[in-house]
Formats: sequence, structure tokens, C-alpha cells
Amino acid sequence: MTGAPLTFRLQGVPTLDLKEKSIGEIPVGGDSAISVHLEKFWSFNPADSSFSISGPAMQRILDALPNGSFWMHLYFSANDGEFAAGYEMLVSKAETRLSGNLLSERGDPVTSLAGREVLLNGVNTRTRAVAVLDANGAFAFEHVLPDVYFLTLSDLHYPNVVSTSFPIYEGSTQAKVTMVVPPGLGIDTGAKAAAQRVAAPGSSAVRSSVTQDGKEPPSRDIPASKRSSPAAPLPADGDDRAVFSVTAAEQDRPVSKNIDFEVPAGTKSVDVRMTVLTEESRASAKNRGTHVDSWSYSVVGLPDSGLSASGLVDQMYGTDRIAERACVNVSKQTKNAALKISGSVSATNIGDDLLPTTTTVELTLECMRSKSSSSKLEVVSAQFLSPNKNSRHGP
Repeated sequence: MTGAPLTFRLQGVPTLDLKEKSIGEIPVGGDSAISVHLEKFWSFNPADSSFSISGPAMQRILDALPNGSFWMHLYFSANDGEFAAGYEMLVSKAETRLSGNLLSERGDPVTSLAGREVLLNGVNTRTRAVAVLDANGAFAFEHVLPDVYFLTLSDLHYPNVVSTSFPIYEGSTQAKVTMVVPPGLGIDTGAKAAAQRVAAPGSSAVRSSVTQDGKEPPSRDIPASKRSSPAAPLPADGDDRAVFSVTAAEQDRPVSKNIDFEVPAGTKSVDVRMTVLTEESRASAKNRGTHVDSWSYSVVGLPDSGLSASGLVDQMYGTDRIAERACVNVSKQTKNAALKISGSVSATNIGDDLLPTTTTVELTLECMRSKSSSSKLEVVSAQFLSPNKNSRHGP
């Protein structure tokens, strides 16, 4: 709901006199003790049996509602009692403005993607919104509800690579987010111009982040016995293996790592293992609440693999681990040259700094047995025996 005019019109019914007996209501609060009655704000048009609420009247309705989602009840009834229809719809009031920028790892605005879309997906509110990047790599969303969100650059070739996840708190009116475009995607991030500048001592790559003026939820009271325990060591990198892993431990701070792996020419296959490990399963559903960590991974460059996914640990249904594995044939792609694999892994510890979540992608060469290297059976000598001593050969 915004301050724009709103009209209710019934399609496919004859002109009816609905003015006197029709009602509209927005209950506020679980006990419905307080309600906004739309009859006080709308006007009836007998020409098409419609009800309209003007912009100023809509603003007065919004002023009477707190931020959040509400059910709107509509009941249209003809004065002669010959027609009646009821409707319910979920409406939301939100005042948070979410703005952001695409940046390179050096912190420079990415200006080469003007006109491209950025997608905002709300997990619980099921919000779906689209913003368009301007010439400075900036974007904005209006009227954003409190929720946990995934924000992604729309890109079919590199899904989930340029993305981040974060919560919008109750009471926030302004939120600012930055998304970092990693190198190796064929996107002009101004790297050549940036390379001409001398980096400041101690500087490091920019990370995705979000800031807002709302207050974060209170930290949970979880016994130490249910908190983090030492994680199993990750496999070491080698000539035929590389591991890309991030652990989100700091509150509401997205962490990510770029995937950068070269498959040598002549390689037949690549084994890909994706793992999400969370300690949120130690918390009860009551203690989980809005503390729902997020994760994502995207492996780009392998043929016909579709190795990209994102989600919340609350969707893991009580388990502490998600594991996927794929063995991808790359023999065509590496026949004459090496194959470059890129992508990213990321995670966000949402709500507090307890019970971290880890996202890992492990790449290993040669998961398929080559026919040329498979075992062969070769007969080098033979002796034929027969239990029939009287057997004869020939006539």
C-alpha cells in the first residue's frame, strides 16, 4: 500500500447500487480490537459500481497503520440484497527505502551494466521486486518490508555469482547495500583504470555489506553446550584439487569467496562437491525465529551442470548439512586448451553471532575412469583339459 489512489471495481457484473451496504476493513492487531474502516475513506461511482480512495485519503489510512502486513476484508452487497461478494487480500505497509551500488573489488562503481536488472526476493513475505541499474551502478527499492532478502544481479550466464543476502529490521527507514562484482566474469569493472592507481598500504578487497537505521533483534540465549564446536579440517589444496569455503560468524555480515580454478587441457572430468554446514540446527525452532542464516554457491564454466543454488538454513528441516555432488564430463572443453572455472560461495549469519554457517565447494580432477586407463584382460597362454580321456580330435 502506498499513498497512490486506490480503486475497487467488480468486473463482469452489471451496474449495481453497492453504496449503502458494502464495507471494507483492515484489522490491526491479533485481537482485531482496532480496525481501519474503508467506508470512511472511499467514494462510490454508480456509473461503474466502483469504490475509489483518493491519494490524500490513502495517506490518512497509512498514517493509521503500523508497518507490516495486514488482511484487508472487502464485502460488496447490493442494496436490494440480490448480489453479494466477499474478498480477502493481504496488504502491506512499508517505509524502508533500500538503495545500493555495484562495486568492483577495488571499491570503484561498476558503470558498464546500466540498464541491467537487480532482483530482490523476500523469503517470508515472498516479495519480488526489480530495480534497474543507472549509469553509476546504483539502484533503489521503495517500501521494503522487514524480512530476510536475497539480492541478485539478473544474469543467466552467472546466476548467484553477483549476489548477497541480509535482513531488513523492524523500524528501519533507510538501508544501504553494496554488492561486489568479482573478476573473471567478462564484466568491465574498471580494473584497468584501477590498476594504474597505487593501493593504500594495508588495503584489501571490498566486501558486500549492508547498513540500516533499524535496531537488530536481541541476541539469543543459547547454552554454551549447544554452541559452535571445532569444525572438521577441510581437505588441503593440491595439484588436482581446490577447496573454496567461507564461514559466516559475524552478525549480518555477508562473507563470500570467489572460485578461481583452471582445469588442464586433456582432463576428462571434474568432480564438484557442494556442502552447506550449519550449527543453527542446534537451536530449537523457538530460538531460531528471525535468526535464519543464508547460503549460496555458483559454479560457472562447466558444461550443462547448473551448479547454482541458494537458500536458508531454516529450509534444511532439522539437519545440519546439505551435500550435493556432480561428476561433469569436460573432455570436449579441454580437448585443445585448459578450461577456466569461476563462481563464488557465500553465507550470512543473520540475527546474531552465534551458531555459524559454512558454505564449501570442492573441485577435484578426474572423477570418471578413462576407458584407455581401465584394466584389460589379456590371454598370454592357455591349456585346455578334458575329463574325457577317450576324446579324439579330428575324424
